[in-house]
Amino acid sequence: MRDRRGVELTALGQGLLPDVVQALEDLERALERARRSVGNPKLRISTTPEFSAQWLAPRLIDFCNNHPDIDVSVTVQYRRAGLADEDIDVAIRLSGVAEDGTEQLTTDEEFAVCAPEIFRILPERDAMLVAPLLRYDGARHTMLDWRRWHAELYGDRGDARDAIDFDGGPSYRTFTEMLDACRQGLGFALVRSSLVADDLLAGRLMRCFTESVVSDLQYRLATAPGRREQPGVLAFRRWIFDHARGRDPV
Repeated sequence: MRDRRGVELTALGQGLLPDVVQALEDLERALERARRSVGNPKLRISTTPEFSAQWLAPRLIDFCNNHPDIDVSVTVQYRRAGLADEDIDVAIRLSGVAEDGTEQLTTDEEFAVCAPEIFRILPERDAMLVAPLLRYDGARHTMLDWRRWHAELYGDRGDARDAIDFDGGPSYRTFTEMLDACRQGLGFALVRSSLVADDLLAGRLMRCFTESVVSDLQYRLATAPGRREQPGVLAFRRWIFDHARGRDPV
């Protein structure tokens, strides 16, 4: 309906609007599926900021070099992707349970790391008092908690427990920023083993204590229903499990 104020929807149009919007969204998804059926295979990946920065990004160039015909895109987010709704092919999630359609990718331990210059001066006792305990502001389910980690290892009998400042160390915006500070010798960082494998191998970080805790949460690969046999998904699944199991040139 048109009047002096411009074009406005009639009551009938207002009632039809949600159905029209839904139909257009369905059409867009159908067109995208059609585009996928021609030309180069597509692979859309969703994962967390920590896993993307510390594990996936340094290795993904290898996948792209070995599969130049596959168009790869990565969405980095904490929110759990609805694979079918968001047109995601595979998601790498941190989860404590084996959900349907997921496969465990890592067997992570949680332990503390520090820069080599701090490692060289660690005493045999009360080593956690040597440097601040670094923290970061990630999503709650991804963060590692110093107090919980210490309690799981030592209970109430840990050396100098009352003297340890679990919450007073610097807090960083991201896990990557916290690790950068740790590499610079600014304190200890509590980490998952898969996220620091490259740093440990290169000697940029050291395991500062022998103690570790098997993580309750592990990274798992989830595949969208009906897409597991797509060429891009098949190739990525083979590749990522090869790398996760140690056949990894990085």
